[in-house]
Amino acid sequence: MDWLGQVYGSSLAVPISLAVLATISLLSWKKKGRQIILALTLLLYVRYVVWRGLYTLNTEDWTGLMISSLVLLAELYGLVQLMFFTFQAWRPLERQSPPITTYRTVDVFVTVVNEPLDILRRTLVGCISQDYPPGKYNVFVLDDGHRQEVRDLAQSMGCSYITREGRDHAKAGNLNHALRQTSGELVAVFDTDHVPTSAFLRETVGFFENERVAIVQTPHHFYNPDIFQKNLRLETELKNEQALFFRILQPGRDAHNSAFFAGSSGLLRRGPLMEIGGFQTETITEDIHTSMLIHAKGYESRYLNKVLAAGLMPETFSGYIKQRTRWAIGCIQMFLKCNPMTVRGLTLAQRIDYLGSVYYFFHGVPRLICLPAPLSALLFGISPVHATVADLVHLFGSYFFASLIMMRTVSGGSRNAFWADVYETAMCFSLSKATLATMLQPRKVRAFIVTPKGEKLEKRGIKEAVTVIPHLVLFGLLLAGLTVGIQLWLSKGATPGLEVSLFWGAVNVFLLTLAILSANELPQWRNSFRLPRRLHCELASDKTRISGFTKDLNENGACVVVKEPLLLTSGIVTLHLRSPWGRKVSLQGMITRQEKTKSGVAVGVSFLELGEDEGRTITAQVFSPPQSWTYPKESEPGIWNSFWSLVTAVRSAWQSRRPARRHFPRLMRHMECKIELHGRSYAGRTKDISFVGLAVAIDDAFSHVNGPALVFVEGITLKVSLIGATRVGYHTIAQFRVEGVDKGEEQWQALHMSGV
Repeated sequence: MDWLGQVYGSSLAVPISLAVLATISLLSWKKKGRQIILALTLLLYVRYVVWRGLYTLNTEDWTGLMISSLVLLAELYGLVQLMFFTFQAWRPLERQSPPITTYRTVDVFVTVVNEPLDILRRTLVGCISQDYPPGKYNVFVLDDGHRQEVRDLAQSMGCSYITREGRDHAKAGNLNHALRQTSGELVAVFDTDHVPTSAFLRETVGFFENERVAIVQTPHHFYNPDIFQKNLRLETELKNEQALFFRILQPGRDAHNSAFFAGSSGLLRRGPLMEIGGFQTETITEDIHTSMLIHAKGYESRYLNKVLAAGLMPETFSGYIKQRTRWAIGCIQMFLKCNPMTVRGLTLAQRIDYLGSVYYFFHGVPRLICLPAPLSALLFGISPVHATVADLVHLFGSYFFASLIMMRTVSGGSRNAFWADVYETAMCFSLSKATLATMLQPRKVRAFIVTPKGEKLEKRGIKEAVTVIPHLVLFGLLLAGLTVGIQLWLSKGATPGLEVSLFWGAVNVFLLTLAILSANELPQWRNSFRLPRRLHCELASDKTRISGFTKDLNENGACVVVKEPLLLTSGIVTLHLRSPWGRKVSLQGMITRQEKTKSGVAVGVSFLELGEDEGRTITAQVFSPPQSWTYPKESEPGIWNSFWSLVTAVRSAWQSRRPARRHFPRLMRHMECKIELHGRSYAGRTKDISFVGLAVAIDDAFSHVNGPALVFVEGITLKVSLIGATRVGYHTIAQFRVEGVDKGEEQWQALHMSGV
């Protein structure tokens, strides 16, 4: 081993590391050399792990050796995980939709259990609006909730309704029951919340011209923020947690003919599906299990990396944990009952890819080893890593920085650097419990837990405390350990490597903080999410008609941008919308807010009672156009910006958020005025005004008793009511609500128009 010692201790070791980092950085900057970047990053990790195993184990006693060996095993897990990632991300395959020469019959299955009807209605609107020959596709609602209202909805929309006795085998059983009652050559499957665009079938059916193709899958895209984006207030800075898998890893698997059916937004050929006995019921992840057996029969899959449907992420931390726990249990069940390394018919690449899917869900265990590991040094003086700070900075630091550059380059803008550690920390306790329990009791029947969708939150807080109690306990222990460790370090009685454990412990406290804040739910005021949609429109009242465009839209309301505010007293308007394909719809609504923006005035409109046809039209305009989810190419999140999002998340997660409720925009106006209130006159100066209110700065002593008053400004006489006053420095800021205009109504309107 002397030659290895010479390699790690050589004066050339640091220059070589810097040269490798410079090469990776240059290739990343030039956006080329994907495989070289992956290979060099993997090489740096291999070098680090070899050094860790040979030179940094604590061999002073058996306790120290056991602790340091466990930490090394956790890092070895990361090395193998990087190998799987490198293999799948090596050369993603980007396909284009082939033309359709044969319009095959398609049965569109929408599975539902207890989800809200408004979510199901959206999906059915998308399913029945397909740009595909009528009569060649049929939509079936598969209701495992046995609800009459679901039957009525399906029938009102021209969809077939299928239910069954009981709920044996959950979703897989529901699908298999429907397979026996239908006959389409292809089967398209959508979860209740996944709404397809009108182009879904037109873009995907052409792949089945090749008779060996049995599976076609498209990305899962989500129109609401995930729990990290939402609860940490990082909707614009942070990428969706699932984007990396669907935008990079599935295309990478497609190059190996191992892209799998993901449970929704995909199609299967009925023949191969029935050949393996339908959707598999032995595990609670029927999608990946079914796909593996179809691949084992020699059939092919295709992955179209184009968003053709959009669904809902779990709205709460507890819902997110339930979803990931089910995926973990199902993959472990598949590994134990139908091991991809022993199933006959799979290629070597397919075996590696399916094994990688199983292996990923063990990440909770090594994370649980690394999170409390610094405590052994901080509280008990047993160092888990015998190494100098300089060596760690050189060997681990070079790999770590290379991995940041690699992820930024390879992910194509679908993953922020650093954030994988936050995701794994949030999930580690629940996933470790699920995976270990499944391994220890493989024959135990595991219930299929439906991911809750459409949850409404009215106040801030942790919904299910049990999901974060382990995080809180470990957070407290690490804080105690850091306190003791800092005292030792200051007293000069520190054990070797204490600085490493102090830094390590501080990082883990930070990760746990973000995980806990991710579970601190933000309230959701709207019943459904507004989606960005730019449609030409017109706002009309009795005397006013203003053209503009929608900024966002859903079935309950819209934000409309116009050039000037609507000076209405009733607040009732009619919104005339024109869809991209020319269909018009007129909707009556109530103005809920008006705010001045850079592009004009943003007017919030809440729709009043909508008819069934109007509701479907709005849904179709929001979800059905083929370009609904086509956005400009995502920018790659910078390493510094990703790091800064970590720092700001701690602050922004605590900031209060209130919905804007001004019915008219406030304009900054400084004008001399006079107020008559309770028989006294006051001189003042306006600070800001709106069509229905104004704020006035008054220097004199001022009565705070609310009541009617008159305000004289610029030759205008306003009838107002005092609604509040606050002392600010030498001034009193009085807030008035405008009840009417006694004199100068046209001047009052013109004053507002001139400010926009």
